[in-house]
Amino acid sequence: METKSNKTIVLECYRKIIRDLDLSLVDEYIRGDYIQHSPTVKDGKAGLLEMLEFLKTLPQPAERGPSPIIRTIADGDFVAVHLDIKFMGRRMAVIDLFRLQDGFIAEHWDAGQAQQEQADGFITMTNGISVIDERADQEVNKKLIDKFYQEILENGRPMETDKYITENYLDHDPDGKLLKISDYNVKIHRLVAEGDFVMAQCEFINSINRYAHYDMFRIEGDKIAEHWCVEQEVPLTMAHTNGMF
Repeated sequence: METKSNKTIVLECYRKIIRDLDLSLVDEYIRGDYIQHSPTVKDGKAGLLEMLEFLKTLPQPAERGPSPIIRTIADGDFVAVHLDIKFMGRRMAVIDLFRLQDGFIAEHWDAGQAQQEQADGFITMTNGISVIDERADQEVNKKLIDKFYQEILENGRPMETDKYITENYLDHDPDGKLLKISDYNVKIHRLVAEGDFVMAQCEFINSINRYAHYDMFRIEGDKIAEHWCVEQEVPLTMAHTNGMF
């Protein structure tokens, strides 16, 4: 029997369980000791099933629209998924991060942010290039992003912006926080890369709040050509004790 890739497992889970709400398949995709980091969902497989049962009570659309999955990157045991979803009347940009173990989804993190439209109306928080260039060296690109962050942490911003950013750089963050994060203490928890895409799971802390902050980058050559992000405040109280990281 052909072994499924981690990316295939995650995408099948979205289609069969999240979209079609076939709860009978949960045991086929989710480990028994599943760990949840999403702050409003209870821990474990039981918490996931409770959330899915709630989704079944919501009005279902008469017709299925386009897939909310915009880009998916897989790196070893990790799969990161960038989504553009409509949920309870709101359009959200979401990044999900999964850890897989022995062919099952073992752990899940996420962050979601209400979509904001840039001034020109053509750039959104999720559109842009989504096809991965598999010829690119993901380890080299991961090191580039790590070095970029380290320089920001040391100096408040990159000392030489053009060393990291292409001339035609496209930023999908309406707030443009990437080059203005000197007001935060930043901790990088995980870097996940495939080809020319790198996703950074970060923790942003200022004097008032903590945020789960996910940056996604597309690399051209040896520079950042495109950037997306999702940020969510870390609540004081969660549905579990696992934290958001």
